[in-house]
Amino acid sequence: MTRRIVYLLFAVAVLAICGCKRRPLVDMENMHYVRVYLDEELLNVTTGFYDESRRKPAYKRPDIMRVALFDPITGTVASERYLRGRGRDERGSYCDGYIFAAPGDYRLLTYNFGTESTLLRRENDYAGVEAYTNEIATHLYNLLPSRADGSDGERIVYMPDHLFAAGEHVHIPYTGHVDTLRNGNGERFFTAHSLVKSYYMQIRVKGMQYASTAVSLLTGMAGSVSVHDGRMHTDNPATLYFEMQRSDDKNARDDGTVVLYTTFHTFGKLPDAGNRLEVSFDFITTGGRALSATLDITDKFSEPDAVEHQWILLDQIIEIPEQPSGGGGFTPGVGDWGDIYTDIII
Repeated sequence: MTRRIVYLLFAVAVLAICGCKRRPLVDMENMHYVRVYLDEELLNVTTGFYDESRRKPAYKRPDIMRVALFDPITGTVASERYLRGRGRDERGSYCDGYIFAAPGDYRLLTYNFGTESTLLRRENDYAGVEAYTNEIATHLYNLLPSRADGSDGERIVYMPDHLFAAGEHVHIPYTGHVDTLRNGNGERFFTAHSLVKSYYMQIRVKGMQYASTAVSLLTGMAGSVSVHDGRMHTDNPATLYFEMQRSDDKNARDDGTVVLYTTFHTFGKLPDAGNRLEVSFDFITTGGRALSATLDITDKFSEPDAVEHQWILLDQIIEIPEQPSGGGGFTPGVGDWGDIYTDIII
């Protein structure tokens, strides 16, 4: 009896071995390789500098790209994956990885993760996903004498940082092996371009030694942009907030002026022909006074320097009046600044 049981168990084991077939957890015939190159030719960030000696804006290459395939009819996500592979070849830097999807037609959207100030909303809607930035913190308004009387309806926002994105139609045919997704030109890769432009701006200032802080506001900018096609949202105007930097004293001219400069990032200038662009320079002096100067720079964006190089070079000179002695150094704190607001004569 015992021997029969042993034979029976042996026979069951043999049948089980013969009847089992190992299969991968993922069907490899629906797995696709994806490679996304980054267009890192960014004027005033990685190339095309107005003055190489000036401090350059920080730039960090993206580490991760999200790639999503959307149903072309409903616009909803059919499949998504995060590309964590990184490499570089003759075309440039890229992120790569694999995504699982059945044969068919899709809308592909890819963009990078890790942006500091650029935010996204409606990420699961191909046509609706957009990039934007938040309004500035309340305490920063204390640095803006040009807005001391309040500006009804004005949205003052942080600058965006560079967001690389690509949106394309893709067709996935049936294959019995791992294949590579192709772009609209049939090439085995996609190229993500930044949705953000970077402009260099400078102006000369006399009496800069009397200022402890200097920030600027620029009106007439787009507050958001569609990620899949880079279209600016003209119904969402915003005013950009950014800090200014002072050039070294060795660059001072004989007239005592130094350069105040920055590189600001934007989703773009609103295209409306009647849109007026104003830049306000707001200073807090070493004596605790709040000073401001506002310039109309609408025409500057159509000059060759701005169109070809994204340089805004202002010819005016701002003069900060001499401050009372004894108040040198930085002002003690936001709460200690007075409510004296004065326009600077240019």
